[in-house]
Amino acid sequence: MSPPGDGGLEAEAAPAWDGCFHLDGRPYCVKWSPDGALLAAGDDDSRVHVLDVSARTVRHTMNAAVSAADALPTLALCWRPSAVGRRRRLVLLEGNCAGFVNHWHVPSAKRLHATRQPGNAVHCADYTHDGWAFATSGKDACVRVYEEATKSELLVFRGGDERGSLKHGHVQQVFAVRFHDAHAHVLASAGWDKVVHVWDVRVGASVSVFSGPFVAGDCIDMHGNDLLAGSHGRAGQVQIFDLRRPGGTPTFALSIASAAGSHDGPCSLYACKFSRDAGRTMIGIGGNTAGGGPNGGGVSGGTGDGLVRVYDRARQAFVESLELRGRSVYSVDFAPPMPGQPARLAFAAGSKLGSFVRVLDVAPSQIVVPDRRW
Repeated sequence: MSPPGDGGLEAEAAPAWDGCFHLDGRPYCVKWSPDGALLAAGDDDSRVHVLDVSARTVRHTMNAAVSAADALPTLALCWRPSAVGRRRRLVLLEGNCAGFVNHWHVPSAKRLHATRQPGNAVHCADYTHDGWAFATSGKDACVRVYEEATKSELLVFRGGDERGSLKHGHVQQVFAVRFHDAHAHVLASAGWDKVVHVWDVRVGASVSVFSGPFVAGDCIDMHGNDLLAGSHGRAGQVQIFDLRRPGGTPTFALSIASAAGSHDGPCSLYACKFSRDAGRTMIGIGGNTAGGGPNGGGVSGGTGDGLVRVYDRARQAFVESLELRGRSVYSVDFAPPMPGQPARLAFAAGSKLGSFVRVLDVAPSQIVVPDRRW
């Protein structure tokens, strides 16, 4: 851990490159920078590792914990969207289980601002597409919206006491929040209560509720009229709902199984994301073949084999399928698209066997049938 203060660097030795960034802490979240050059990975000791993809090195590690009590897992990371006129670029928001929401200036590894939510654990965070606001949520089931410029709290959607009601909010821990990629006033959230709320920031209320998804990680996304949700279960773990039909049934469902039927129990999804191309043509999936949720500790729980899948929506087939023995896959994220280049998917995996972040090049030209053991 770095010395107490507003941030600091920890020296990182560069290991021999084997296709992975090896970390000494278990990474629970990974996010690409807006330019696709860097990856940020948050681990189980409140550290944020900044990975230089082209140089294949850990550029630096940032840590704002001032005591062992603050050195709790970082489950939430999101980069502030680039905008013309902003003095500082490459600003990263971090939320951790000590209740801190930290803003980091990544090039200097300095903490710009810190907010604490006393008694809460921050599990998830997201920016609006234009960067004017950000949202967080977590253990206390409240969804908070902040103005980015002032870091002041604008709205709090408080936890409710009536499951599925439009009047009330979440009744259990929340593990995913996501702003719509084109409409800054539309915000979705989901967690253990098997309800996805869609909030309208303009009116300060939940305007749609979709029941079913048991969400235990960064498993919701939105584009156009599509609401994507990934959950724990034996079948239909990936679902798409139509935002124009509040409370409607899924318009799409995809079942995720382990390799060659080697595990016939439930699969826990900890990550589910659309690709970043204009049509959101692929879905990236990460998880574990063991049960999760309340008895498995959410994102930090689960044992068994990890899994990574990439599903091509147009071909209706998997174009990447990877299974990791003895490790869980906690996070996936697609890089911003590059002309003439294949899509890139980063995933974070870990266990007592070791922890790492890996980048896959995903070429949708080849349909994958069997899983690749790794």
